[in-house]
Amino acid sequence: KPLLLYIFLYYWHFINALFTVEAPQSLYIVEHGNNVTMECTFPVNGKLKFRDLSVSWEKKDELKKQVYALLKGEEDFKSQHSDFRGRIKLLKENLSLGQSLLQITDVKLRDAGFYRCLIGYGGADYKTISLKVKAPYRTINQGVVSTGDNKWKLTCQSEGYPQAEVIWQNREYEDLTDKANTSYETGSDQLYRVTSTLTIKSRIDEIFYCIFWNKELQENTSA
Repeated sequence: KPLLLYIFLYYWHFINALFTVEAPQSLYIVEHGNNVTMECTFPVNGKLKFRDLSVSWEKKDELKKQVYALLKGEEDFKSQHSDFRGRIKLLKENLSLGQSLLQITDVKLRDAGFYRCLIGYGGADYKTISLKVKAPYRTINQGVVSTGDNKWKLTCQSEGYPQAEVIWQNREYEDLTDKANTSYETGSDQLYRVTSTLTIKSRIDEIFYCIFWNKELQENTSA
């Protein structure tokens, strides 16, 4: 019996070695609010038999989160984590080509992390794919308020991730950042809402710049 068990295990590993899941792209970078389609591939060898196919996409957090499951040709949404409900689609028309394409719509910051694509079809194998989500400070809302006697409050506000530094300059590009007051709030979507106010005494034909510097993304946006 021990010998038969050894032979069985040897051939099981040999069969699984022939079935290999691949990830054409191991890293995806997507902007917050956009859509992303991640891919892994597997051997079909002829016409696909859906009843023999199982596809599972999982997110590897502190706790494993079920993203999508196709069990023996049937979709199973009962075990899907609430983070992904209503935002996940598997492009089933590509399965016959040996492609498991997982589409996530309206990508959130919390979607960033590592995903495991597991395929069972005769054999079984998986690959791990990384998803990074960025949120540049695209739009800057501006405000100008007179406080009298040629004094002004200039305000710039924007949302993004991660936390940005706000730099203030005048027409001569002198740094006025020390004179500004900058505050940070975090919304339910995890984006930082950054508000910076510069109080100055100036003529009305002066020009001032506020620059949102996102160090991690090496990006800046100015107004």
